Amino acid sequence: MLKVAYPLVSVIVPLYNTRDFIVECLDSVLSQSQEKVEILVVDDGSEDGGDGIVEDYAKKHSFIQLFRQDRKRQGAARNLALDHANGRYVSFLDSDDTLPVDALKNMVEVAERCNSDMVCGIQQSFSQWRRWVGVPVHQREFNRLIERTTLEEMPSLIQDISACNRLIRRETIEKHAMRFPEGTAGEDLDFMARMYLNCDVISIVPEVVYNYRGRTDSRTSRISTQFFEDRVAVTEGLESSFGQKDALHIYKRLLRSEVRKLVGNRFKRVINQASYDEQLAVFDIVGRLIGKLSPADMRSADDFSLHEQIRIIMLSGREYEALVAYETAPHSPRYLHLLKSEVVKAQLFEPMMQLQYEGVGQYEKLAQLQRSRVFRRLSGLALSGLRVVRVLRHTQWRPMFLFLVARVLSGLRGWVTPTQKSNWLMDERVGSSAEDNGYFFFKYVRENQPSVPLYYVIDKRSPHRDRVSGLGQVVDRYSFRHAWLLCTARVLLSTDSFRGLAYPFELFPRFYEDTLNVFLQHGVAGNKTMNYTRANYPYFSKIVISNRIEQAFLTEPHYGFRPDQLMLTGIARLDNLPTEPPAEPRRKILVAPTWRRWLRGQDAIRTSRYYHAWNSLVTSPELAALLEEFGFELYFRPHFNMMHFIDEFESGAGRVHILRNLDEPLHQMIVEADVLVTDYSSVMYDFFYQHKPVIGYMFDRVEWEAQPPGPPHLDYAHELALDITETQDEVLSKLRETLANQCFITDEQKRRVAQLFEYRDGGNCERTFRAVVAAQEEAEGAREQLCSN
Repeated sequence: MLKVAYPLVSVIVPLYNTRDFIVECLDSVLSQSQEKVEILVVDDGSEDGGDGIVEDYAKKHSFIQLFRQDRKRQGAARNLALDHANGRYVSFLDSDDTLPVDALKNMVEVAERCNSDMVCGIQQSFSQWRRWVGVPVHQREFNRLIERTTLEEMPSLIQDISACNRLIRRETIEKHAMRFPEGTAGEDLDFMARMYLNCDVISIVPEVVYNYRGRTDSRTSRISTQFFEDRVAVTEGLESSFGQKDALHIYKRLLRSEVRKLVGNRFKRVINQASYDEQLAVFDIVGRLIGKLSPADMRSADDFSLHEQIRIIMLSGREYEALVAYETAPHSPRYLHLLKSEVVKAQLFEPMMQLQYEGVGQYEKLAQLQRSRVFRRLSGLALSGLRVVRVLRHTQWRPMFLFLVARVLSGLRGWVTPTQKSNWLMDERVGSSAEDNGYFFFKYVRENQPSVPLYYVIDKRSPHRDRVSGLGQVVDRYSFRHAWLLCTARVLLSTDSFRGLAYPFELFPRFYEDTLNVFLQHGVAGNKTMNYTRANYPYFSKIVISNRIEQAFLTEPHYGFRPDQLMLTGIARLDNLPTEPPAEPRRKILVAPTWRRWLRGQDAIRTSRYYHAWNSLVTSPELAALLEEFGFELYFRPHFNMMHFIDEFESGAGRVHILRNLDEPLHQMIVEADVLVTDYSSVMYDFFYQHKPVIGYMFDRVEWEAQPPGPPHLDYAHELALDITETQDEVLSKLRETLANQCFITDEQKRRVAQLFEYRDGGNCERTFRAVVAAQEEAEGAREQLCSN
């Protein structure tokens, strides 16, 4: 290219930290078949040295000019270049993108022939792996030459608001005093929408005139609440401009187009990456635009996919909890339980039915494939292979071998006959711990009934092993001794599913009828629907319970247990708790939330309401001031799924302590703490038992009660002896009140405690032991009667 006095095209290139791409960008302009071009580069405060590269180009080519400014963003950079542009036409090019070789020539020819104010062409996106056309109007309508049109005649143009894939007559820009808004992410939207309104002749060329680089690290790909605010604010501000041109019908189209972009792919990234408070802010911001749509607009199949319609409808009704549940688990019905508005439910019916219908079509195709002979043969081979893998993976050949050897020795050699079976075997949390009901029951039996052949099974690598080994009769899980004792056992006790006791577990159903299997439970049940049902666990012989409430719901059809299978004895660990708090507070607060089974993966955790609520509480300055005022220390016991983020909780007060070692038994802290702050954890019952106050931070109560497999069995507000709060301010207010009241509970709360425990006398272990002995004797008697018959 040669320098000309009067350039035909001014190519404007804002530059900001794109050193890796600026050479390719400038070379694409230098390679243009269109001559008489000037290049105006505006460095917007780059920090990577890219401006130095441009400076070198400018020394070699007199038609390249470099301007510099402090960081003011792209709109200001383009405006600076427009003030210095000399071309008859202006073309905007981002510094990480490129122009096809004939792009400017083709657009100039059409502009000259048709006297166009603007010439638009196809924008093609590209990455390392592929190229594609992503703008819908380019896909559908830029397939032929349109020499003369207007926005009124072709309103679909409003969907294309990029300033880059086009040539604009500079005279038209100056005639209408057009400039980009500065300091906003909506600069293209504002400039192009008003440009369309001011153009008398718009031309379309059916050719790729711009190559847009798809970058995951670009400004437009990042999650920012400010981005949504900018785009929405600009869209709102354009309404008056369209009204002045009597073009509000086109503004409605612009509105739908912008809503589609805001609830599209970027919205999904908000769900997956943004924090919970940022999510709420984005929902409210986008909701401002959605509030301008009619119900018919929201269900426009021409503008929105079915999933986008669902997002829009939920946002319109502020059904944020249901929306997040739908986005994180779209195939689960959990979000349906979270919907509060009947209007929203009615609006969702049609798109949901269409989604279901589309799914049926896919299932029918799959069914046809499954009916084919080849598929059946291949799937048969695959399933056989999976069965082999499953055996190798889950049964653990060494434990199986040991078990079979023990079984043969005990059975075939006659060393131990069925009537001589005498051992009791127990574990806790699949043989991994010794801190809960299993440990305390074992401790009681070893200290008070030492002649009973009770053995505690635990992983030899468990951090709790030393705690229990001093009591004697401790067995390594999956050892030969474990296998032998299992084959000679008459009683099995577990706080879990017996999976750690009976190995290989796949063989357990073959012989569980020979043993009395006592489920000790983790704690007092009722805060959620459990999966411990008779159908799922037919080998539960007895279940330890603490109150009549458990007795009532466990005998309902959903659980299906018989009344004689329930042992109303109380759980073992409560025997080691005092029944009344100390006269003087120990000035300790325990915070111990339970988990949400619907949160899976670190991204889902970080962006969840759950993480936001607990992190915000523990690190809040108000909590720090409260602890300092009353002289209390707070101990936060996170769920182990939160350990990846544990450092972020330590930015709170000096009086806030994070219990990092989750292997340390919690029992001592339960005894020493004066107050518990939790959500739905059964640890609250340990505090109820001691007549200590519990503050329930139930910020997601609706979602918790809607989780599968069903709602809790208690009315939290009227049956539990706790104070329910839903916001952080309410938690802090109730905590202040509790500390000021010396951590005492009310008479009403004491009345409720009486309903939650049949016994508060320290005799749970003894009652459980005697009930097990009686049940075992009853089972032996029934077995002898059966043999004699």
